Amino acid sequence: MSSIQLQIRDNSRKTFLAMAFLTTLIGILGSALSYIFQWGLTGTGWFLIIAGCIDFIAFFFSDRIVLKASGAKQLEKNQAPELFLIIEKLCMQENLPLPKLYLINDTSMNAFATGRNTKHAAIAVTRGIVEKLSEDELTGVIAHELSHIQNNDIRTMAIITVLVGGISLIADMFWYSSFATKSQEKDRSGMIAWIGVGLAIFAPLTAMLIQLFISRKRELIADATAAHMTQKPKALASALQKISMNVIMPTHTSRATAHLYFSSPSRGEALLDKLFSTHPPIEERINLLMNM
Repeated sequence: MSSIQLQIRDNSRKTFLAMAFLTTLIGILGSALSYIFQWGLTGTGWFLIIAGCIDFIAFFFSDRIVLKASGAKQLEKNQAPELFLIIEKLCMQENLPLPKLYLINDTSMNAFATGRNTKHAAIAVTRGIVEKLSEDELTGVIAHELSHIQNNDIRTMAIITVLVGGISLIADMFWYSSFATKSQEKDRSGMIAWIGVGLAIFAPLTAMLIQLFISRKRELIADATAAHMTQKPKALASALQKISMNVIMPTHTSRATAHLYFSSPSRGEALLDKLFSTHPPIEERINLLMNM
């Protein structure tokens, strides 16, 4: 069995494992609260229904949630003809359906793929990566993201973003909205501030949980697959080198969505950043590509 087939099988297993984990967790919580407040089996049943609804939303709508949280806007072909040409050539070569293309209006250099399967996939790129990379380098990055689609990484990563990273994702969407500012102005009890403190405490746990389900190996496989697609591993290595030197961080990223990106949005030197990173060291990725 090839490494790609093994990766696809592993992704499917992890997807359903994550859904089972969340359902079990909410079921246990429901049972505990039902016992304390004497709600009986009805209370537990409602919690399990809620878990089922969350699983359904995560499976069918996680990509839309991720794109919305990232501030991505869909592109039409006439808005980025050169970018569409790159994707069309690679998709034709690999016999893949053409994914939807999104732009994140951000000067940072990054990209990610998301979706439920190859027929319902999307690639989002930042304005910075389109403007600052050469055609060969950008082709390498797009090929890397297409390999995530081909390997079925996208469904696993998107679903886990919603299931495991829900707290962090909701927190980011809340604080980036004008609703939070207006609520704080009206709230004299300080409750909104306390909610923010609670989210700040629990959000870092997202990174730990995501790492339990997401393997760093997927990025190395995607790099190798992209190098095979383009036959230009050094171009992809050059793109990684440029991105590693770019000090501008994406605006709408969080611990919940960091694992989706081509390169880790966090460049932190802190021990926790390295320990819970869902990406292998960028130097390791460059060295492997340069030796291909």
